[in-house]
Amino acid sequence: MTGKRSIGGALRSMLRRPAASQAANQAATQGSTEAATRPESLHVREPVRLRRLPGTPTMFPSLGWFGGIGAAYLSVPLAGPVSVLRVHVPEKVEGQVDLRGFELYSGGTVVPVRAADQEVEQSSAAPSQPKGTNAFEYGSLRTKKETGAWWSVRLATPVEADELRVYNRRDGWGNRSRRLTVAVGGPDGGFHTVWSLDSDRVVSRTLALVSRLLGREVGADVLESEDSARAAHAEVLADLARLAEKGLLTPDAEEQRLLTALIPLRLPADAALTDDEWTLAGHLLAAERLRFPTTATSMPTYQLVLGSTVELRRLETEVNRAAAVIGGEPAGLTRHGFRDHGVLRKRSAGYVETMRHATALLTELGKPALMAYGTLLGAVREGDFLAHDDDVDMLIPLEAATREEAEPLLAALRDEIAERGWKVARPNNQLNFHITDPETGLHIDLFPLLVDGDATTLHMEKMKLRPIATSLVLPASEISFHGTALLAPADPEGFLAERYGPTWGTPDPFYDWPWKLSDASD
Repeated sequence: MTGKRSIGGALRSMLRRPAASQAANQAATQGSTEAATRPESLHVREPVRLRRLPGTPTMFPSLGWFGGIGAAYLSVPLAGPVSVLRVHVPEKVEGQVDLRGFELYSGGTVVPVRAADQEVEQSSAAPSQPKGTNAFEYGSLRTKKETGAWWSVRLATPVEADELRVYNRRDGWGNRSRRLTVAVGGPDGGFHTVWSLDSDRVVSRTLALVSRLLGREVGADVLESEDSARAAHAEVLADLARLAEKGLLTPDAEEQRLLTALIPLRLPADAALTDDEWTLAGHLLAAERLRFPTTATSMPTYQLVLGSTVELRRLETEVNRAAAVIGGEPAGLTRHGFRDHGVLRKRSAGYVETMRHATALLTELGKPALMAYGTLLGAVREGDFLAHDDDVDMLIPLEAATREEAEPLLAALRDEIAERGWKVARPNNQLNFHITDPETGLHIDLFPLLVDGDATTLHMEKMKLRPIATSLVLPASEISFHGTALLAPADPEGFLAERYGPTWGTPDPFYDWPWKLSDASD
């Protein structure tokens, strides 16, 4: 897979290729050598001859997919120290780099990289990319859509690492990354690792995986025409679906990622997933939960084929059906993915204790935290956490009129919280961030209130920033929740009506879903 100059030998020993045409075999073994001997090319890639065959898009409609969470990232083995990291789309292809970020690991332990030690360059910057984004924290690394888009970071000092983890967008637009190449170089200036997501190596390994699971050969010859690929795709899916109904297809994270290539994550307007595609999708998401029990799963990556509540419920059924077969726990569908049923209610004592600790910490820092959003809705409407909710939301006031004014204040606050032993993580390019209590191990999602006189701006519908009357939130009130006095907005019911509308008192698990649903109310 990797090597300083010639990595074809390692590739040949790793792959379990089915028999195929001479051209296909040649394509599967030559690529990385050719790529690694051309470090002067900034758009260096592994060979993609198999991807160019007429049937490949039909056989593998989501070739190159990877996720953006701890259960489904792209793992790239490294062949040497890291001085430069580059990601790009093919040189003559219009595309976009759009990622959450990276992590470097050595021996299974994350290697921290300070923002001050990073020099970032990119072909362009999308307007939605925050300034000063740290490549090694969750955020947004995003170019504009353009021909040959690229993004790179050079490190002040080479970092010894044996693995690079790449995190994609978590939603359906993660499809933008399926043709990326990751190139990693050391202090000598050459790329020692080149990893193309749609390469011959990936296609061959996926065919070998399918062949192994089915106990019969599925060779590269099926890619030589759309008709042969269509027939093979249907047959392979049917056989995998039958196997999935008997047990876990594979416990391996990388193999689960490769199998996702068989499922279309984007469809024409008049098309829908087949029964076998539903079965495989449910199985792979249930397998994520089995392997990584705390994950919300990669459900949002299916966004573009989940356009209705009916389809969401179908996926929920398939995930739970698969979980029963492979030994997983039943799960409920949330806007973030799949979680244990009533996950907050099951651990209510721990979450309330975490809220109490966070309130004390933030009050000490001059930022008293108020219950908000779904957490406040559950407290007021049901006297408990919402059954379908999966995180705790709190608000903190900042004296700032705009996002630009708020960013440095939030950066300083995150540093202060981290200095007190709490883990701090920024999950996206919005203003909110997560803090994890060192005592309970549970986290809270903190959202800022940008207070500017009579108007206060905060994240509202679909995370959009908009102003509301300051009198709705400040000065804080106090309510009792699970026997603990906690802070809340000045007018809890008024805040809930402003956020969720006049029907906030009626439960609706699909309200304000992250994407448009054809059969749900706005």
